[in-house]
This record gives sequence, C-alpha cells and structure tokens, in this order.
Amino acid sequence: MKNFQVMTILAALWGTTCCGGGGIAQAQAAAPVFQCAACHAKTAEILPATHQKAADFSGCATCHAAGGKAPRLSGKIHAAHLAKGTVTAETCLGCHPGDAAGNMRLSCAGTTTVARGDLPELARKMATWLDSDKLAHVHRNNGVSCQACHRAYNEDDDESYSEKCIACHGTYDTLTARTAKTRFPRNPHKSHYPTLKCTNCHQSHDPFKDFCSTCHGFGFAWPGKK
Repeated sequence: MKNFQVMTILAALWGTTCCGGGGIAQAQAAAPVFQCAACHAKTAEILPATHQKAADFSGCATCHAAGGKAPRLSGKIHAAHLAKGTVTAETCLGCHPGDAAGNMRLSCAGTTTVARGDLPELARKMATWLDSDKLAHVHRNNGVSCQACHRAYNEDDDESYSEKCIACHGTYDTLTARTAKTRFPRNPHKSHYPTLKCTNCHQSHDPFKDFCSTCHGFGFAWPGKK
C-alpha cells in the first residue's frame, strides 16, 4: 500500500539525514546541504538575533551538522517550511538534492530516491509528526522517533505495524484491562472480531477510525492531541 511505502521512505529520511540515526546505508551518510541562500537573500530574514552578524549561511553546516558543536536543525527547518501550508515537490527539492528525473535523492542513502509525485504526501506525513492532533505527534512528544515504527522499504502490511504497537503498548488482553473503565458503554479493546488489527482504528497520520461503528453505536473516539 502506497501510504506505508511513503512512510518507510519518511523514516529513512528522518532517521538518517535528519537525526543521524542508524537507518539505511548509514555508512553512506552525508552531511546536510543548507541551501538557504537560494531563497533568502539576507541572514536577518530567518536567523535569530544571536546569529545575524553572520554575513552568509556558509557556517551553518560547520556548526549544525552531525557531530558539530550546535544542535541539529532538521526539526526547526522542516517545521518552518511545512508550516507555510501547501508543500510542493519544489519545496522539498529546494534543499534536498534531486536526480536527473526530478526525484528527491536521500543524501544518506546513495542512489535511493523518493519519487517526485510522492513528495507532497511525504511532507504531509512529516507535518503530522512535528505538530498535529494525530497519533504521530503524541508519539513524538513521548520521544518516539519515526524509525521506531518505520524501518524497511518493503514494510507494507498492517500486521507488522500491529506487532510494533503491541511490543510497546502490550497485548490486547493487557489493553483490555487498562481500558476496562472508560466513558464509553463498552470496552473499546474487548472485541469479538478475531482478526482486528490496531490500524483498523488507530491511524498515525490520519484521523481515528471507529471500526466498530460499522455495526454498533458505541461512539468510540480517540482523545486527540496530548
């Protein structure tokens, strides 16, 4: 399924290029390339007051790259650009290198690319992790990185995601005990549906789905941003 393929690409992008983590092809990891000057003529347009004495952006990579003396800038840079609203392929390719076909190349993974047409959806998914009322942002606030759930490019089924949910949150029996007393008329985790997966209801980057409402009127809902 395409959404899962997009998210595994996102995991590799965030886990290696951005976080310096142990994602794919770590041995090929390259320092990020800051292309600020392509859009911003003056440092004062975007840099904090303590940095505005800098004549240009040439020192960014020296201080803010992996192993540098300053924190990584990936989160701030992505948040600033994604907050502007609609993200196009050009938004991503303005900083990330592209190949001859116009696809985005992951500098951390050699020849691995993200299809140009997938870039807006990739950006949308990342935005929900950075700040939203979706489950992805709750995970971020609790220190859960993208690569904790998304690792391999061929990870494209609900079964593998449910296994990871259970590994952190416990089995269905454990969850049933934890949600025995809720505001709902029935325990949301005590299901008679034998093949129910976590992803039938819980969507990391999209709104919660009340799977039970197909037949029942229990009104299950997820509380939202925390």
